[in-house]
Amino acid sequence: MREPSPLLPRRPRVEESAPKDPIVQLCCFTVGKEEYVVDIMRVEEILPPQRVIPVPRAPSFVEGMLHLRGALLPVVDLRQRLMTTEAPPSPKTRLLVCLLGRRRLALRVDRVTEVMRVRRSDLKPAPALLSPGRTPFVVGVCGTMERPRLMLDLKALLRAEVEREAKRTGGAA
Repeated sequence: MREPSPLLPRRPRVEESAPKDPIVQLCCFTVGKEEYVVDIMRVEEILPPQRVIPVPRAPSFVEGMLHLRGALLPVVDLRQRLMTTEAPPSPKTRLLVCLLGRRRLALRVDRVTEVMRVRRSDLKPAPALLSPGRTPFVVGVCGTMERPRLMLDLKALLRAEVEREAKRTGGAA
C-alpha cells in the first residue's frame, strides 16, 4: 500500500533554509595594547623567538632574516610596522610564519592569544574613514565591543615592500 501524499508541502529543515554562513578561524595576537587577527589559513606555524640575521638598508620594520629549515624568511616587527610603542621582548613574544602569496615571512608579535572561530557574518568591515587613509591594512573588526579585534590584510600591510621586491626580481607580487 502506498503512503498517502501529504496535504501540505514538505517544510524544509532549519539547516536547509538557513543561508550559508561558514565559520572562519582566525589567529588572534597582540601588538602593544591592541589585539589583531589574521586568517588562520595564512599562518603556517608559531615559533618562539629565534636568532635574526640583520639586513643592512632594510626598511625600519624589517628586523632581518630568519634561517628556518633551509629557507631564509624576512622577519617583520609588527610593532614597528604598526607604529606602536616600543617594549622589550617578553617570554611570550612569538614569530608567526605566514604565507603571503607564494612567499613566506615571519611576523614578530607580542603574544599569540588564541584561535577563534567566528561566523563570516560576524566579521564587520572596517569603518570607511580607516581604509583609504593611513591604515589600508585594517580590513575589518570582530569580537565584542569590550574586546574588539582588528583584522589585518597582510598583503596590504606589506604591499609597498612586496611590489618593490617584485620589481627588483622581475616577478609578480
